[in-house]
Amino acid sequence: MVLRIDRTMGEAMKSLDWYESRIAKPEWAIEGLARVVHEDTSKRAKYFRNVAKDETVDQVLKAAGCTKALPVCSAMIDPAPIKTLGEIRVDGTEMAGAEAHRVVPLIALAVAALGAAVA
Repeated sequence: MVLRIDRTMGEAMKSLDWYESRIAKPEWAIEGLARVVHEDTSKRAKYFRNVAKDETVDQVLKAAGCTKALPVCSAMIDPAPIKTLGEIRVDGTEMAGAEAHRVVPLIALAVAALGAAVA
């Protein structure tokens, strides 16, 4: 088994999706690796290909496939805010106003306590 990470490429065949979407979606990398290692075709084919089996690049991402306008493409688009730990509950729902302001100091206190315990 000889694996490469170029199963999913950009339109110009110069950019590896491995360096782009894998950061935001690490579960895709795990699923793609499981597909190749365990030969499990029920898993998503992403990033990895086995060159020992003559697998080729079979996923080419094209600009026309983009459905969302990005701030880098237009000055008229504002970037989406990145929620901080104090603004999101464990279940993924967002906290609002006063609730979020109460949690942030608790997080800072917990981080400080962990730092002191390690030192």
